[in-house]
Amino acid sequence: MEKRMLNTDEEIMLYAVEIWGQRSQIEMAQEEATELALACRKFIRVISDENFQNLGSEIADVEIMISQLKLMFPRLEEISVEQKIKKMHRLKFRLYKHQFEGDET
Repeated sequence: MEKRMLNTDEEIMLYAVEIWGQRSQIEMAQEEATELALACRKFIRVISDENFQNLGSEIADVEIMISQLKLMFPRLEEISVEQKIKKMHRLKFRLYKHQFEGDET
């Protein structure tokens, strides 16, 4: 196998897809998202520096996998930006509603 210079994050992520394949990287994204969810649960149960550091580590893993998914499927960038705008508008509406109606929970 030839040695390849990997100078950028994008080159590293694309090479990972080339070596392990799209399916494997999608499964890895799923695994990392699950690990982030578990790290959130653990941090909620026990707020500690160790759990906080682990939470940060899992966020980094998920961010890497999200970037990799967007490289594999370029249209995901457009879709995720559109969805983020919609969801932020929805959140803003809910916050305004809460501000004027009070907490209904």
